[in-house]
Amino acid sequence: MLIHISQTSSTPMYEQVIEEIQRLIAMGHMDPGEMLPSIRELSKQLMISGITIRRAYQELEQTGFIYTRKGKGSYVAKLSDERLAQWKMKQVRGPLLESVLQAKKLHLREDEFHELIKRMWKEVDEGKQEGDDNDS
Repeated sequence: MLIHISQTSSTPMYEQVIEEIQRLIAMGHMDPGEMLPSIRELSKQLMISGITIRRAYQELEQTGFIYTRKGKGSYVAKLSDERLAQWKMKQVRGPLLESVLQAKKLHLREDEFHELIKRMWKEVDEGKQEGDDNDS
C-alpha cells in the first residue's frame, strides 16, 4: 500500500493517512476484504507514531471504510457505489465551493466560471499543468 504524506503539510498526519487510505479504496486500488498493514507496519513504513496510525484506523472504521477483527487486523470494507460517489462528491465540493465564492467576490459571471472549469478540465486531460501557458 503506497501512502503519500507530507511532514510539512498543515493537515495533521492522521488526517493525511485517512485521506490517502480513503482515496486508495475509492479509486479501487484496495479491494474489499483486503488486509491493511498492521499499525506497527504502517507506522514504521511512514515513520510516524503508532498512535497516529491507530487514530486514523479508528476514524476509518467509524466512517465505514474499514473494519477490524480483534486479534486479526483491519480490512477494507465493501462500500456501495452510492457511498463511494457521495464520498467523491464531498471531496470535490469543499474546494469547489471556495472557488465559486472567490469567483463571485471577483464578479466573474457564471458562464465565465463554467468556461474556466471546462478549459481547466481539458488542460488536465491534455497533460498541461497550471502555469504551462500564458493565456491567464
